[in-house]
Amino acid sequence: MVRWVFWLLFGMIRVVEAQSSTPFYSLSHPLEHDAHQLRQLNERFLVPHEPQLVANYCNDVETTVQLGEKLAKKSPKEEKLFAYYLEELRSLASRQEAIFQLYRESLIAAIKTNDKPKFHHLASIELEPLHQPRIRSEAIAFYQKNFPKNSIQTLDALCKEQLLETKSIHFIEEQEQAYEEHLRTLKRSDIAKIKQTAKIGSQKSVLVSEATMPNGDIVFEAENLNPYVVTLSLDFETLTNLTPNQTLPLHIELVGRSKKELVRLHPLHAGQPTVQKSTYGWVRGSAFVRHDDTYIYRLPFASGMSVRVGQGYNGGLSHKGLSAYAIDFSVPIGTPIYAAREGEVVGVDVSNNRGGASPAYRPYMNYVTIKHSDGTLGNYYHLKQGGSAVRIGERVKKGQLIAYSGNTGYTTAPHLHFSVSMVDPISMRRPKNLPIVIQSKEGLITCPTQGDRYTPL
Repeated sequence: MVRWVFWLLFGMIRVVEAQSSTPFYSLSHPLEHDAHQLRQLNERFLVPHEPQLVANYCNDVETTVQLGEKLAKKSPKEEKLFAYYLEELRSLASRQEAIFQLYRESLIAAIKTNDKPKFHHLASIELEPLHQPRIRSEAIAFYQKNFPKNSIQTLDALCKEQLLETKSIHFIEEQEQAYEEHLRTLKRSDIAKIKQTAKIGSQKSVLVSEATMPNGDIVFEAENLNPYVVTLSLDFETLTNLTPNQTLPLHIELVGRSKKELVRLHPLHAGQPTVQKSTYGWVRGSAFVRHDDTYIYRLPFASGMSVRVGQGYNGGLSHKGLSAYAIDFSVPIGTPIYAAREGEVVGVDVSNNRGGASPAYRPYMNYVTIKHSDGTLGNYYHLKQGGSAVRIGERVKKGQLIAYSGNTGYTTAPHLHFSVSMVDPISMRRPKNLPIVIQSKEGLITCPTQGDRYTPL
């Protein structure tokens, strides 16, 4: 629930002349739209059932929207309140993802138990999880088998969507590295061989190995071969006659090019057989950082160059869910790209020369990634082949030339995709883009929208 401090801070703002040039309130529009849909959700169909969970969330979204609308009329901008407003948006986005996770689990449970009334209610509400490929395919299969009269409008639309493949993408995976999951741990003796061929960013660039100690303990160790930090999760499908020394599932931050012991399993009863079956997963970035909301970013282009937004926050094509806060700038191939914020270069791949409007091209995206002082990552995607002006490990200044734009990877036209991200602390397995403030000649950019034009200072 939005705390009373929310209104205390607001009451401290002095009354000033209205200003409409900076639409702070529009940052909350995506949440407002989804909250409108969630109000239709009967919470008794969620498992576990948490009364008022959705209602409280929707009420807090409404309160935050009202603050954004009032904040837009204040001039000059109140930095303290604006930072609080961004924090509330971030908190609401995390709560929304938790509700969406309950929705997904409840919908799958309805399918597995053949609960048609429950399925009908859940599937009748137009929510983002329905568009995720696995959920969508399972929902369509159940719908076509059990509802021959085509009585659910949202599912009819999903059937057309899947048939045309116009939106058959996982929004989070479209621009960001996918979470590598269900990886099996290796014996310690196999690690050296794997490391010889592992490439940065590949599935096996984060390795978890196990070894049995003389006292019978089984020790798990992780090694991150990447230059950037990752968030790693470890769990066990089977654990018999063994007790872990850490709470499971385990979620940890693993810095670049480092090793770390994860967990020890100790036999409970000597002489009795032990059984364990482990899996792990990882995603680029950290779930344990906090973005500096006071930082003002730079447009990543040359001073004086007019740039057009091809897709802004909550864009209709791919900027949805945890990927909502990303910007596509429509620029020709070879456009110089400058660092929007200072930091350390932790990722570079400009070896590819392929791109197109199909998910099959996703692995061929060229990029530069910069780690900021607060631990977040600045992502510059779809660069041209050979289009990097920096190296991994190099420290760059704000406004320094770092790359040249291109049209590589999953893309329909030449552009630069720019975002600032961390790992979502709710799921621990997805990148999460963050809303930021960017300085331009036209003023502060807080909610870039398709068709907007901006000029770097």
